[in-house]
Amino acid sequence: MRIVLPKNLCEIDPSYGPLFFLAGPVHGGGDWQFKCCNEIRKHIPNFYAALPCKYKENHPLTTFILNGYGNFDRQLTWERYYLDIAAENGCLIFWLPTEDKDHPRIGTDPYAMDTRGELGEWRGRLMNNPHLSVVVGAETDFPGLSQIQRNFDFATKSRFPIYGSLSETVSAAIKKIKA
Repeated sequence: MRIVLPKNLCEIDPSYGPLFFLAGPVHGGGDWQFKCCNEIRKHIPNFYAALPCKYKENHPLTTFILNGYGNFDRQLTWERYYLDIAAENGCLIFWLPTEDKDHPRIGTDPYAMDTRGELGEWRGRLMNNPHLSVVVGAETDFPGLSQIQRNFDFATKSRFPIYGSLSETVSAAIKKIKA
């Protein structure tokens, strides 16, 4: 496993393994990215994961962080770069956990505000290119999940699968990269 963190420009060698971009709430979402990486490792040992997170030195994922050969000036530029690569040549995984009661977000912005915008963008992209590799999973109590489901169903003109567990979501992502 190789981890790519914000602003870090790293070489993604497809011969090593696929790239997964883990999109979803960072602030207040708990450490679901760590759980997701471990879930992916159950299926494939070699992969890249682009994580829009900042970790302290003692976090278990820091062992796997890649040193890049350059930096992006902004995190948004970094995200766009790796989101596109994952959707075309790996998989973009959206996981929508409910807000962590023990470590809620700080501030007044609505929970998962950025994630909701990203979901809308990728829903629109799927309308124009249904072959993009995007999977969505959510805990059943995620606020607004029924609206997200309706919007994806409408955009894709089908019953868009939204998986009910992180393991199901990862399994669907693995199937997408093997298809």
